Amino acid sequence: MPVMTQPYGMVSLVVMLAMMMFSSPNFYAQTLVGGSLYSPAPDQSHSSNKLWLQYQNSFEFKKGFFIDTDFGHIFNTDVRDKRLNIRSVFKYQITDNLKIGTGMGFFWTYDRPNLMQELRFVQEINYFKDFGRTIMYHDLRVEEQIEQHIDANDDFNTRLRYQVGLHFPTNGPIYFGLYDEIFKNLSRGEENEPFFARNRAGLLVGYKTYQYVTFEAHLMMEDIYASDFERADRSMILQLVVRHKI
Repeated sequence: MPVMTQPYGMVSLVVMLAMMMFSSPNFYAQTLVGGSLYSPAPDQSHSSNKLWLQYQNSFEFKKGFFIDTDFGHIFNTDVRDKRLNIRSVFKYQITDNLKIGTGMGFFWTYDRPNLMQELRFVQEINYFKDFGRTIMYHDLRVEEQIEQHIDANDDFNTRLRYQVGLHFPTNGPIYFGLYDEIFKNLSRGEENEPFFARNRAGLLVGYKTYQYVTFEAHLMMEDIYASDFERADRSMILQLVVRHKI
């Protein structure tokens, strides 16, 4: 990650955005980037908030060839449902800025009346551009989801995910970031289905302990939409991430 010679402007920008977000008189009716991007945000109580613990590692077994694996566990604050996952993606680095990958993951949602497990196939493209004081990245992912419920038929869905974000390095081990991710269902075709199924917007702060390990704390707001003009669910997510380069 490049070193900034004058980090204070970027640090001030992130601090200002955080202050604007928390100073809003109705914080839970605002996304982290200044309002819901795809539908109005009327006053309503937010849904169960979440704690998301995640460990990610990246193993380069041959020059330009990687296996990226992540383990995650999500806890809900207001309901008992929990989700556990493991996912691995084989990646090839085409250029210094571009990777492509394919893989699969298993997801278990448990501690609920209707247990659910999901098999998820993944194809993705990762691109980033280093501008020196700012790093911009784009992640495009296609997922084929096969969900199995104990008391219901299997459910299949193809989903498109796109995330764009910015990282702001400093002249020390700390860096900051902000991002937004949209989710689009491609195969369900339900009546009155919204154009975008979900949106996540977030801020992060990261700390590089040494060359191979990084800690990150993310604060996200997640909106799930019932139709183009109605939000069905909103939650705040605190995500704690350990990134490990093997």
